[in-house]
Amino acid sequence: MEGLINRRLVLSVFATLILAFGIQGVVGAEDDTVPVAATFDIAISEIMYATNTDKSPQWIELHNRSGQSVSLEGWQITIENHPEDKSVLATTLAFTLDAKILDKNQVLLLVTEEGSNSGVGAVKGALHADRIVILKDFIGGTPGYRLLSQTAFKVTLKAPARTKTARKMLSDIVGNLGEIPEWELPLIAGNQRSSVIRVYESNNATGEPYDGTAAGGWEFALQKDLQYTPGSTYYGHRSDYGTPGYRTRAPLPVELSKFRPERKKASSEVIIRWVTESEVNCAGFHIKRSESRNGGFKVIAMIPSAGTTDKRQSYTYTDKTAKPNVVYYYQLECTSVDGTRQVLRTTHLRGNINLRPGVYIL
Repeated sequence: MEGLINRRLVLSVFATLILAFGIQGVVGAEDDTVPVAATFDIAISEIMYATNTDKSPQWIELHNRSGQSVSLEGWQITIENHPEDKSVLATTLAFTLDAKILDKNQVLLLVTEEGSNSGVGAVKGALHADRIVILKDFIGGTPGYRLLSQTAFKVTLKAPARTKTARKMLSDIVGNLGEIPEWELPLIAGNQRSSVIRVYESNNATGEPYDGTAAGGWEFALQKDLQYTPGSTYYGHRSDYGTPGYRTRAPLPVELSKFRPERKKASSEVIIRWVTESEVNCAGFHIKRSESRNGGFKVIAMIPSAGTTDKRQSYTYTDKTAKPNVVYYYQLECTSVDGTRQVLRTTHLRGNINLRPGVYIL
């Protein structure tokens, strides 16, 4: 497309909006103890450019692939949009990140604005609030504004210059604007949204990312069925497909193969048994109980876990406060070492107790 090929000439007639701002409090140590990220330490790992009738927020995810904590001071992001797309805030937009820290393999989420279901808080699954930057606070766009064109865009990431007289160093460039052959950004018909996730070599967290200006450098989250699930993070709306806040699908803290509460014969006590095939950074398990499947669960016990292991683990807990002739529902919830909780399974009690002592009914 001629307009795309000659985008530099066309873009010159549009206003360029330059913004410089500071990002506050990304997780890490004090700034003077952490080096500024080197040229290829930071990559663009995921992008949500799709919007819907609810005007859900767009976002860009930056990934620290350096293997150590680094500062983002002086890193610059430039966004170029299709010159014929008048729905975006600006045809060309540039802003500079200020000195804050991103730990190894962590990501920073640059979001246009908060959504109705944004998951903002101290911790929401794998997504920490101090790794979210609300761009609207600095840009001043109107509610529902678009940062990225859904037709064509290009995002350029540059490392700060090593000296005052040197130029900023190109670190990463992604998008389809002006590419030959031209490729289309995937979109979902209707009101649903999906991000595109950067492909990395061998799917390694610190591996080399694929070419971000080629269609083959991205995976459509919808096609991988990477959608919001309870206990995981999301940004925008729960129906979104994507993995904001972590570079790849967040691993389940526990691979559960069995969870079975059963009445103890000749007693109202309930024996709860569960088996895990693997555990990752699991601090322990909450046993929760309710008389309704739809809510009202209360913690009745906290059981320490094996932590991180790829070996099968078996656990048993006896609920001595269970009443006879009541069918309970039990939940098994994992608590990770960072305090994140995730419900692993909910199931009803197996068996019941008759009013006459010693009579067990299956």
